[in-house]
Amino acid sequence: MSLNQEKERKFFIGVCNLDLHIHHCQSLKEKRRVIKSLEEKLKNRFNISCCEFGDLNLWQRAQLAAITCSNEMNVVNSVMKAIIKFIEQHSSVTIVSSECRIL
Repeated sequence: MSLNQEKERKFFIGVCNLDLHIHHCQSLKEKRRVIKSLEEKLKNRFNISCCEFGDLNLWQRAQLAAITCSNEMNVVNSVMKAIIKFIEQHSSVTIVSSECRIL
């Protein structure tokens, strides 16, 4: 395989783990409604995959993973920044912490 072919085969995966606080949530059913709505908005707006993976039994906390990929690192980086900015503007949740990395 030539060097050019090897360069063409590179791609980057962005993984963003988000710890969220859900405002005014009083039940797991309400939490699921808020998180599912947020996941759908993220998927539709950014064409990403996302899932809730932690704090499944807590009413006001959620851990969400958002994943994107591209053949350009700057595209992956900008999508992850846009995801965080979008969630920060979402009135029903607050980002407690976030960790993004590119593989």
